[in-house]
Amino acid sequence: MLKQKLLFIVAIVFCNTAYSQFEDVKAVAEDLIFLTDQYITPAANASVFQASGGWYTSVKPKDKFDVELSIQYNVLLIPNNQKAFLVNEVQLQNIGIQGNATSSLIPSALGDDNIVVLEGSINDEVFEFDAPEGINANTVQHGQVQASVGLWKKTNVIVRLAPSIKINSSVYKSLGLGVMHNLNQWFAVLNNSSFNFAFLGTYSNYSVDEDFNEADLIIGKINAIKVDGQSYGFNLISSKTFNNFDVSLGLGLTTSNFEYKVGGEGDLLLDILNTGLETLSKSKTNFKSDLSVNYNLNNFSINSMLTFGNFSNIVLGLNYNFI
Repeated sequence: MLKQKLLFIVAIVFCNTAYSQFEDVKAVAEDLIFLTDQYITPAANASVFQASGGWYTSVKPKDKFDVELSIQYNVLLIPNNQKAFLVNEVQLQNIGIQGNATSSLIPSALGDDNIVVLEGSINDEVFEFDAPEGINANTVQHGQVQASVGLWKKTNVIVRLAPSIKINSSVYKSLGLGVMHNLNQWFAVLNNSSFNFAFLGTYSNYSVDEDFNEADLIIGKINAIKVDGQSYGFNLISSKTFNNFDVSLGLGLTTSNFEYKVGGEGDLLLDILNTGLETLSKSKTNFKSDLSVNYNLNNFSINSMLTFGNFSNIVLGLNYNFI
């Protein structure tokens, strides 16, 4: 009888301990999901603008099977309001800011390398870790190549590749496809216009891989975050030629889908986090404008395009036309 009572007491203690540990792990996971969202979302949104500019040099339709090859340099300007996020301890359940501070500015993935130490506990065992740092830069720069070919009905098909490039602790790559269709041909009033009007539809598939200092959370470790994104762009463009210059203005919107995934060690921790991050996989719509100037010199041209909205992005291109 005494043995049965002892087993019963041990079982109760074990269940209470296991339940307490489960609640601690659950609270830590929810805090990490919140912090991950705040940290990586600016980089995901920036990728949309990186992939949305520079799709054309001129709205003038190409002749059938004419080809234009472009080498482009892409510069994304990072605004200060995307470099950090404010965290107050009342927003968190288990994780807190080490020391007496109850709130702190923490770098986003686009922020600086300022170190903020966070801490928490699982089953009364305390852990601490450095919040991930940012890329510590004011711009994100990378190269890309692009090809455009004229087809039937004054339609151009565009293919773009931004090869994998490392920016401090981040790796960015993108692949895109676009279709630009001239609108003048469908409206009699525009047939003799000195302006060209077109619709541009684009699709971009891109990824951002972010590595950071390993965070040991007792039941596992995390050291990386990956964003996979897809964007669909819809643009109306007009252009006018002045001697050797083509000046273009575009208005558009981009709708994007993001998926987040954390990397590290510990199947239980990673499963909990990545299952929770599925709730953060989101869609977002951005409005943007493009202003482009293209200078023609025989079969060559040099173009620049400014894309602005939540971010500003500059594309510089050297182009050659096979005609």
